[in-house]
Amino acid sequence: MFFEDAAKLNIMTRRQTNDLASFLLINFDYDVEDGVQVSASTFNRRIDSIMLFLQYHYSRYIEKIVVSDTADALSRTVSRINAHLAKKRFSAAEVENQTKQTKPLEVEQINIIRDIVRPSDDNFINEINPFRKSLQRRNACLVMLLCELGCRASELILIRNNDNDLKLTTNPTIVIQQENRNTNHFRGRKDGASHKTRGRELPISQGLASLLIQYIEEDRPLLRKSYNGSLTQYLFISDQDGGPMTTKGLMYVINSLYRKTPSLKQVIHPHQFRVTRGGQLRDGIDKNYEGANSPMIKAGDMQDTLTTWGGWSSTSLMPKRYTNAILQKRIRAYLAGKEVD
Repeated sequence: MFFEDAAKLNIMTRRQTNDLASFLLINFDYDVEDGVQVSASTFNRRIDSIMLFLQYHYSRYIEKIVVSDTADALSRTVSRINAHLAKKRFSAAEVENQTKQTKPLEVEQINIIRDIVRPSDDNFINEINPFRKSLQRRNACLVMLLCELGCRASELILIRNNDNDLKLTTNPTIVIQQENRNTNHFRGRKDGASHKTRGRELPISQGLASLLIQYIEEDRPLLRKSYNGSLTQYLFISDQDGGPMTTKGLMYVINSLYRKTPSLKQVIHPHQFRVTRGGQLRDGIDKNYEGANSPMIKAGDMQDTLTTWGGWSSTSLMPKRYTNAILQKRIRAYLAGKEVD
């Protein structure tokens, strides 16, 4: 189909270019439903190759056009398409960050983060919280849900404010839902929302549930405004337009954590919370089977627990990737002659 269109000089549309870029992200060494992406450097190489191919392939037919104005116009269209594709490339900093293995957060780091995001109230003023008071509960909920759920950042912003997603009872849980593509609320990928996830229900602490209730009852109504002609159903609201929060907005919150405490400045990405939680779950399973002579049962329990938590297929290799840092830490401790806690 592409070659036939190219021969007719039907140049790709921007939408087709976006679809192509999404396709180039797929890592075919894993099940497509697991949503595993290729590395940033691999994606960039794919983009570069496609750009060269498009330039060459379209040029073959454009050169045959006699009318120079028409040929020039088509050449400019191809250049615009390639320029649009080039914008999809990862930056040099992003390539460097992704080629390094994501390290889990240390306990001390998590405690510092908890101290920073603790909201001020009538009896307590948190001077190191970098956010204005009207956003402190929302942002604390965002960060603490990343800590406790270990969900994808793109899943977090898809949580809705209803009884299906939020079960804030005696044993509170959050339900990560698969997005229904056949509704008016379907968000596609334009704002970083993820629809590759498998639905699952994950527990949270009673303290976080109470904080969520306070945010929902006191702060969310003040933030929410009419967005595209209606009020959003999503839990987390953007303070910019009153609509649903995006992954870009979440990254801004994460990057602002140390704004008032530059001495603690470090690069933190939402993915670190996910890796950290995966390691904690693996440690918990290891401790449950400590001293037990049942390696096959333990392996099955490990795979079932981690794939359910992570939203992957039962045969996915992702649990090994997410807990590799824990294993390497143990190996280093063993080689150094230290006892792993």
